Amino acid sequence: MKKILYIILPAIIILGLVACGGNKELNLVISKLYTASNSDNNTIELYNNTDKDIDLKSFSIDIYNNGEATIQNDYALSGVIKANSFYAIAGPDVEDEIKGKIDLVLDDRLSFNGDDAIALSNKGKIVDVIGTIGVDLTFSANLTLIKLGNKEDFKATKTYDSYDYIAYIPDLFKYLKNDDYEIKTFEDLLKGPRLEQRYKEMDYAKAGTTGTVNIGTGGAIKVTLRSIADGDTATFQPVVNTPGYSNGNSVRYYYINTPEVDGSKVSAEPWGYVASKLNKEYILNQHSSKELYVQSFPNTQTTETYGRNLGLVWINNQLSQFLTVAEGLSERMPDKYTENDILLTYKEVPYLTFLRFAERNAVLKGWGLYGYPNKPDGEKSPDWDYVANKLLTTKPVWEPHNTIIFE
Repeated sequence: MKKILYIILPAIIILGLVACGGNKELNLVISKLYTASNSDNNTIELYNNTDKDIDLKSFSIDIYNNGEATIQNDYALSGVIKANSFYAIAGPDVEDEIKGKIDLVLDDRLSFNGDDAIALSNKGKIVDVIGTIGVDLTFSANLTLIKLGNKEDFKATKTYDSYDYIAYIPDLFKYLKNDDYEIKTFEDLLKGPRLEQRYKEMDYAKAGTTGTVNIGTGGAIKVTLRSIADGDTATFQPVVNTPGYSNGNSVRYYYINTPEVDGSKVSAEPWGYVASKLNKEYILNQHSSKELYVQSFPNTQTTETYGRNLGLVWINNQLSQFLTVAEGLSERMPDKYTENDILLTYKEVPYLTFLRFAERNAVLKGWGLYGYPNKPDGEKSPDWDYVANKLLTTKPVWEPHNTIIFE
């Protein structure tokens, strides 16, 4: 009889732990976070990545507002989340077209605004978290954050990493409780954005309030290449003269800042001639056979202090800035999204999201600026003498890691 009990009891314990979510195999995750443009629509989606239904009666959503290390708002959960299913939570004033998808309507609005850490807890113990507890850092304001990866691979984590989520444009409630969105994985992001046709049909610029300042609208114009200065500056001629674009002036590539090469006002830096080589010999090589566009940045002056045009450069529908960042050859990307960043997107994902993940990959691999000496076993610049701390050659021997630029 004792032997039978010894066999039965462990089975009961294991079953009970799965049902209540008490063991480390639990994979109930925060799969989407909607920090909505209207805070009444703030929504949290969970996903049960197990083959068992989970009773939520011992679970809660805990909000750590404004960088606090203690909970300011907590919301008790109820109901059952089915195996391999989504579960949506929102406040009482959520819009009607969203409310039909909500599984649990709370008594109060979900109180977070983009800089508040949010934890899914079970009996007071954190199961999954989004945002850094105790740190007042904007990470989700006016964005839809979707868990990185295919849903069957979702994993709960007690430590937040911003690269565990893909930043989509705000209010994408059409993807609530489904995975119909197209950009899902790290590999999807490393393919980079493409220039959508709608931008080619938009105006390049509009007149500013004074009538003398040109403001970008996000439109893209077809151009031909005239010359290349370095890794982040080149001169293009519009195929059709375009208001807001200064003919004859170079284009300073928006978002990126590559290391310097020797010039009248600057001295060479490690990786400067490599970045220049990438732009000249790989990205813009055989330019006459490629389709080139310059895209303005929305709600921003189309020219900068030195009279250069500011824009995004596209080669055969691939973003030059992305190809450069992917090699680790630019200064760090912003980690916050402005209202203008979310106006330039590919498949509803801002260009900045693609840039940030390309940079992440370069950091992990130790490429370019993210290699030696910060990463001792990382890549060393072939144009630099690290012992003498000076330029070694203006013609470095180097090839890009990313074959995507040969498409």
